[in-house]
Amino acid sequence: MKYEIISLQPLPVENSSYNAALSYLKRQDMIKIKFIEFSFFKQVLIILCGFEDKRLLIRIFTNIYELIKLLLSKNKTIIIGAAPYSIIVFLLNRLKSRHRCIFYASWPYWDEKRYPERIFLPFQRKAWHEFLDGVISAGVTKACCDGMAGYGAKTFNMPHTIDTNLFVPPTVKPSSEKVKVLYVGKLLNVKGISRIIDLVKKYQWQNIEFLIVGSGPCKQEIISVEKENYPLRYLGYIGNKKELTSVYQNADIFILPSFRENFGIALIEAMACQLPVVATDCAGPREIVEDGVNGMLISQDNEKAFRDAILKLADSPSLRDKLGKNGRKKVEKMYDVKEAAKRWLELIEMVHQA
Repeated sequence: MKYEIISLQPLPVENSSYNAALSYLKRQDMIKIKFIEFSFFKQVLIILCGFEDKRLLIRIFTNIYELIKLLLSKNKTIIIGAAPYSIIVFLLNRLKSRHRCIFYASWPYWDEKRYPERIFLPFQRKAWHEFLDGVISAGVTKACCDGMAGYGAKTFNMPHTIDTNLFVPPTVKPSSEKVKVLYVGKLLNVKGISRIIDLVKKYQWQNIEFLIVGSGPCKQEIISVEKENYPLRYLGYIGNKKELTSVYQNADIFILPSFRENFGIALIEAMACQLPVVATDCAGPREIVEDGVNGMLISQDNEKAFRDAILKLADSPSLRDKLGKNGRKKVEKMYDVKEAAKRWLELIEMVHQA
């Protein structure tokens, strides 16, 4: 049986890692999936700023039409992605009352001490409690699942996934005079870019070189550090997955010094390429990285321990090899797109049979 699915998300996810398992099921002709977006205001701003042409405007009207159809129809299967506590919840409760809904989330902080979206109305939180109560929810971490379960959601752990046939270890490790320490991700301070800069500038790094891949607000600061002849190279943003795999394969250690990290897709990409990882003990990494087994977990506020972990790995090729191989095994078992697709199909079948 081919299931018909609607993916309702703020912005396009069709070709993103967020949607990898569902895209795989579509390619295997096991589901049909239609993508609808609802962040119309953000998309209009994109057009007004000149980043997109009129084709986006056509898509906006198409999405509005499809959303109206959803509000008037019944018994569809919808996979919903929306920022927790967003004002869109009033629309979500309407859809929940008419359709089979699966809420797909990564937010691990459901204690109402912090919000990813602004609270506009006094009963906005209550509306979210109503939406989560009894809804089928797929959380990318156990922390996310536990938080939603606290409001009555029926939760299933569905981590983000990657293609382990694409992200692979090198056949032969390229020789290099320097140990290459790699960061891949958005160039934001919350991702620990300021920590990388501090580490590079404050300490001596004999035979160690830092490589940075990504884009974001801290880009110019990274470039400035590179120009000052510190042991750091900025490789720019790399969107092509094969090129990115090559970068992982040429590195020796992967670091993720985030101060807040809901998951950490770059972690599993690096581990799939058999890199040992050093990450801070955030909600996502602590579920991915087993300290001393496939990487090292460091407290967010301990810069010295982070530095010591890098130096320990740099001084021990055998330890890097051990942690890297264990990391590859875990990714194959837990985060491979084919295994995740099986779990998603089981969940979709369960929802249809309920």
